[in-house]
Amino acid sequence: MADLRRLRARAERAFPNSSPDAVLNRVKAIVGSAKAMPPTEEGLLAVAALQKLTDTQAEEPTPAELAALELMIRMTRPAPLLHKGRPDNIRKIEQSEIFPAWAAFQDSIQPYSHAIGRIDRAGKSSAASQTVGTGFLISTTQLLTNKHVLMELSRGTGALQEGQGVVRFQWEDDSFAPDAPVPILGVIAVHATLDAVLLRVKDRSLSVTQQLPKISEAELSEETDVVVIGYPANDSERNPLFVRAIFGSQFEVLRALPGQLTDLHETGFSHDCSTLGGNSGSPVFSMATAMVIGLHRSGSFLWRNEAIGGRLISEFIKDHVGRER
Repeated sequence: MADLRRLRARAERAFPNSSPDAVLNRVKAIVGSAKAMPPTEEGLLAVAALQKLTDTQAEEPTPAELAALELMIRMTRPAPLLHKGRPDNIRKIEQSEIFPAWAAFQDSIQPYSHAIGRIDRAGKSSAASQTVGTGFLISTTQLLTNKHVLMELSRGTGALQEGQGVVRFQWEDDSFAPDAPVPILGVIAVHATLDAVLLRVKDRSLSVTQQLPKISEAELSEETDVVVIGYPANDSERNPLFVRAIFGSQFEVLRALPGQLTDLHETGFSHDCSTLGGNSGSPVFSMATAMVIGLHRSGSFLWRNEAIGGRLISEFIKDHVGRER
């Protein structure tokens, strides 16, 4: 069952004015077209849920109303591109108002964004390669990603040799670096139970302005704003209309996806960022600290997103850091 208190707080933040017209007009302004709006019936269900949540005398929302409200909240989550390592501004005021810490995050994340790479099945060119996920450097020779990314890259064998996969760092829209992908050399470690692996990559030296992302082991609060940074890929099978409303036509390029923590659990947390296939293995940052608080591992667009928590990935890294270099 949904945590109604937490859902109400997220909804009131996304929709400061809970009148029916204000809620629907706000979503319409965000998606930019009535064609990309949820069906009218679903929109009205979302409004009914919000009104019931804000009226202490009202009955609880129905499951259908709660589902519609969750969808509407998630449609307020933007997907800014990065340019020269810095996330773009959130252009629509209806979205920027939800994340007042965004401006500070744009600057604080810049030293770390270079370390986030697109993992591709190797091809003779970037056009011939196939994107399988995202990963990020935890040393100049070690890359953290999901086990299921490794399994896809290795076609289920769980083993790799040089030539099977590459990582493309700083693959940004309209500002691609010369195509010099970093070879994946092999597998360092696979976590016994979690969807996490360490891959060995060819040494990637850092410039004076670049740093490796810092991983936080701190406990998270319910109010944590998060940002997934990675390479969302197009998925025409899962609601293409809504995908286009948020992402346009630019996929498999570096994006910063802000959202909120929605639930805490034993191995990590859930969040409501607008992730797609290709985001598997993306670091999840705290918007307040620009520290990695999780490893994104799975999701369904506008429905659910799961991440492994920072403490567990930090323990995994500590067990294997420096090996097979």
